[in-house]
Amino acid sequence: MPADLIRLGKGELKIKLTKKSEIAVENARELLNTIVKENKVAYGVTTGFGKFARVVIPREDLIELQLNLIRSHAAGVGQPLPPKHVRKLMALRINVLAKGHSGISLPVLQQIIQAFNANCLPWVPEKGTVGASGDLAPLAHLALGMLGEGKMWSPKSGWADAKSVLEAHGLKPVTLGAKEGIALINGTQLITSIGCEALERATSVARQADIVAALSLEVLKGTTAAFDSGKLFNIYYVG
Repeated sequence: MPADLIRLGKGELKIKLTKKSEIAVENARELLNTIVKENKVAYGVTTGFGKFARVVIPREDLIELQLNLIRSHAAGVGQPLPPKHVRKLMALRINVLAKGHSGISLPVLQQIIQAFNANCLPWVPEKGTVGASGDLAPLAHLALGMLGEGKMWSPKSGWADAKSVLEAHGLKPVTLGAKEGIALINGTQLITSIGCEALERATSVARQADIVAALSLEVLKGTTAAFDSGKLFNIYYVG
C-alpha cells in the first residue's frame, strides 16, 4: 500500500521476512545453484549481457561478472537522493527479492534488510534512470553501497565510506554469488517509489481541495444541490 511505503520512507517501520518468503528465496537459489553446477547456459547467469549474451562465462569468473555489472552501471550523476527516497527504494527492492523469483540468496537478502533496519543508506544519485527500461544506475549505486564500495549515510555516521558505515553498525559488506548482481539491479523501484509519493501527494491535495470547497460553500451559504449526483445525472431535455 502507498501509505505503508511512505511510512517505510520516513523510517517508521522495520522489515522482517516471513517464513513463506524465506522458503521461496531458498528454493529459487537452489534452482540457480543447480544451473551453475550443471554448466547450463542461462542468460546473465553463465553468459554475458546484451551483445555478449552468446558468450559463455567460465565458472571461475561468474562472481567477477556480477561485480563488474554493478560497478559499470553505477554511473548516475547529480546530488544524492534524500534518505526517504533511498529507504523507499530499498524497501521496494527487498519486496521484489522476497518473492523468490530472482535467485538472490537468503543471506544476501537478510544483509540488505539489516542495513535498511539500521538506516544504512547507500549513496544513490538523483539522475541516471532510464525509466521503464530499468532503474539500472540507481539500483547499481544501491548495490554498490551494500558491497562496501562508494558512499553510505546513516544518522550515526553521516556520509562516509560505505564499508565503514556498515561496520559501525555491526554489519558486513555483501559477498555476491552467481546472478546476484543482476538480481539486485534489474527493476524499476526508483520510479515506483517516486510515483507512489506523487500519488500520495495528489490524494492529499484532492482531499484538502474537497475540504476547502466544503468550507467555502458553507461560508458563502451556498446550496449543495449542485453536488447531488442523483439530480446531476437525471436531467431530461425536451425538444
